[in-house]
Amino acid sequence: MTHEYLRAEISTSAIRENLRRLRQCTEPGVKFCPAVKCNAYGHGLEPVLRALTGQADALAVATPAEALELRRLGYDGPVLLFLPAAANDDARDVPALLEELLRRNIILTVTRPEQVQAVRAVAARLGVEAPVHVKVDTGMTRSGAPVEQAASLVQAVRATAPVRLAGIYTHLACADEADKTSARDQLALFEKVLAECDIRPGDGVVRHAANSAGLIDLPESHYDMVRPGISLYGYQPGEEMHNRPPLRPCLRLVGPLMQIRRVSPGTRCGYGLTHKFTQPGVAGLVSIGYGDGYFRALGNRGVMRIGQRDVPIRGRVSMDQTIIDLTDVPDVHVGQAVEIISANPRAGNSVESLARLVGTIPHEITTRLGDRVERILVS
Repeated sequence: MTHEYLRAEISTSAIRENLRRLRQCTEPGVKFCPAVKCNAYGHGLEPVLRALTGQADALAVATPAEALELRRLGYDGPVLLFLPAAANDDARDVPALLEELLRRNIILTVTRPEQVQAVRAVAARLGVEAPVHVKVDTGMTRSGAPVEQAASLVQAVRATAPVRLAGIYTHLACADEADKTSARDQLALFEKVLAECDIRPGDGVVRHAANSAGLIDLPESHYDMVRPGISLYGYQPGEEMHNRPPLRPCLRLVGPLMQIRRVSPGTRCGYGLTHKFTQPGVAGLVSIGYGDGYFRALGNRGVMRIGQRDVPIRGRVSMDQTIIDLTDVPDVHVGQAVEIISANPRAGNSVESLARLVGTIPHEITTRLGDRVERILVS
């Protein structure tokens, strides 16, 4: 069920233009596997999937539920599941989950020999081949097989029919930083693993390492496939990038002006009464708050836009309501559209501007948007 007050407009043309710009960073033949995890970074899996129709070689998600949702929505292309589905060896429902994933042709990630055996048992029972990708931890110390164990894991996959080694990958921790030393050190370790495993270009094993930052700044990380994430949606991967392709933010968030009140000098507003109007003014109300993922820290700091004017937030952001100052805006009326988040990257209420205000990254601004926001696809 959607919230009729909040509407996120997701631009098809922006997503496709971003893909086109990103393809210009790679050599012909490099496959594109956009990351659409976490509800397509908060933009809405269904509208983003429609925008990506015919545009991607594969899609990547984090969880089994996300992979199965892609199939439910009708996507029949390759789906890579980042997190191992057999991570919990003791879970009674792991075989049932693996069976559903294999029946739906989901490509699984493995990081330990036990996971390979769990996949083998289910694939053998179903009489199907199970393509898997081995993930290698080259220094992020997050998920993946340690470098010193990667070759033996690859060997275990190769020796375990009907499991098939379809890919091998790693993830870069610092590719968005100005100093690329750490990222290149990770790539050197990845190259070492590839050599130890005798994995070469064109041998049918897809090699991949590049996230958005690697795609844009590190051509040596492209290998056979790249995994654009935040850049697909139109936001720069970091403030220190060497290259900044002209990406177009694809999200614009709007909601109606719910209330207009004239206030006298000395009037205070919001929880804690943290703002005081020093002159006669006009206070407006927009039905968004931290319950919708709009940062509470934007109180008394952020801006929205109405007509052609920026309007400051007054007082603290509540769970579902935010007060804005309309004093300098002529001819406002209840029901008028308020632009909460702009698709203009230079605007004071753009995703990147809001991220700077609260000391975070664009990813967190968009992925926090809740299910009371209706996502619709626009041109």
